[in-house]
Amino acid sequence: MNTAAAPLPSSNPAGIAAWLLLGIAWLCFLIPFPGLGMFLGWPLNLVAFILAVVAMAKGGAGKGVAQLLLSLVASPVVYLVGVVVFAGAVSAISQPAPDAQTHADKGSQQDTAVAPVAPVEITARQLYRDYEANEVAADVLYKGKRLLISGEVASIQTDLMDKPQVHLTAGTVEQVMLSGLSREEAGVLSKGDAVLAACTGNGMILGSAVTRDCELQ
Repeated sequence: MNTAAAPLPSSNPAGIAAWLLLGIAWLCFLIPFPGLGMFLGWPLNLVAFILAVVAMAKGGAGKGVAQLLLSLVASPVVYLVGVVVFAGAVSAISQPAPDAQTHADKGSQQDTAVAPVAPVEITARQLYRDYEANEVAADVLYKGKRLLISGEVASIQTDLMDKPQVHLTAGTVEQVMLSGLSREEAGVLSKGDAVLAACTGNGMILGSAVTRDCELQ
C-alpha cells in the first residue's frame, strides 16, 4: 500500500528578499559615505518592510515578523551607529597631522614676533597717477597693501548696498574711492574736507583707483 508523501514546506521568496534587502540597507547605513544611508539605505529598508508584510500575508504571521521588527527597531539603531562612524571619519580627516599642526604653531609664533609692516603713505593724486601709468605695476605696489591716503573729499555717496563711499579728488575729474568707512565716519565729512584714511588697496575699477577696509585717521 502506497503512503502519501509528506508535503514539502513551501518556500517564502518575499521573506528571503526582505532579509537580503535588510542586509544591504544596513551596509549602506554603516559605510561612511555622504547620503548613502539616507538616499539608498532607507528606501531599501522600506522595501524590506513591505516584503516582510507580504511574507506574513502569504505564509502566516511567523514568516516575516522577524524582518518586520528588525526594519522598524534595529534599522534606526544601525543608522545611528553609521552616523557616529561617519562623524568620526570626517573629524579624523579634518584634523591636521601633528607635524603640520606643530609647523603651523611655529609659524604663528614667528608671525607674532615680526613687527607689523608700516602702511604706504601716498596722496590720492599720486595713487591715481601710478594706476593710470601702469595698472599692473601699481597692483604690485598697492593692491592688498595697507595705505595711508591723503586727499580732498570730492563726494560722499552710497553704493548699491547702501554702504558709504567717499571719493577723493585725484585730478580734474579723476577720483580715488574709499570703501569700508562707517556711516558715522562718512556722516561727518563734507565736500572739500582734507582727510587722511588708512585703507587696503583694491586695484582699479572702471577708471578709478579703489580701496577697501578704510578708517579715518
